[in-house]
Amino acid sequence: MAEEVGLRGYRVQDPARTQARRQEIMLAMAEVIIDKSYAAATLEDVAAHMGTSRAVIYYQFRSKEDLYAEIVVESVARAAGRIEKIVERRLPPEQALYAAMEDLIEIGMEPLNRSTLLTGRPKTLSPESRARIKAVDREYDRLLTGILREGIESGVFTDRDPRFIRYNLMFAVNGNFIWRRPEGPLKADYILKESPRMLLNSVLAHPCEYHAHGDTPAAKSLTA
Repeated sequence: MAEEVGLRGYRVQDPARTQARRQEIMLAMAEVIIDKSYAAATLEDVAAHMGTSRAVIYYQFRSKEDLYAEIVVESVARAAGRIEKIVERRLPPEQALYAAMEDLIEIGMEPLNRSTLLTGRPKTLSPESRARIKAVDREYDRLLTGILREGIESGVFTDRDPRFIRYNLMFAVNGNFIWRRPEGPLKADYILKESPRMLLNSVLAHPCEYHAHGDTPAAKSLTA
């Protein structure tokens, strides 16, 4: 079996431990970004947050940008993997979209994802970092657009450009993590409960079918 070689050319003796250390560094960077912003964050801040030296970070990552790009790639790749599992369930499009919106909100509350939503894609990123991030962004976009396209073609969703719908839904969800303060009056469970249904109402061709009217129960359900 070939030996695993690390970033600086060293032999990786314990790959699992190395990966755990990378995850620890990424989480620390995410928490520093949430506290200070990406622009203000430094690797010294990350090291101090971890109670270690900057050399430990450079052992795993080339630079602050390299570290941030890895956080974005991992966050989006995880989100894409989760929505892919939703697609594989072959739910009706309205239920698949509801589940996707619920999942997007849930994963956005995790520190890695929240740090990227607060930061976005800084203009200072190199073409190489942008290319890495763009590749995983496209995969997530492809999966979500597929759900929307199926719903449009079946008449469940309004007949609009699926890319236009996707942009609006994602900006609406991700905006929660920019304007909402975790310690504010709108708590995470309220956002998770109300946002998916509100967003689905904006794309359903016949939203009244999914709501009770007086004593008459809803004819259809958004949840599986």
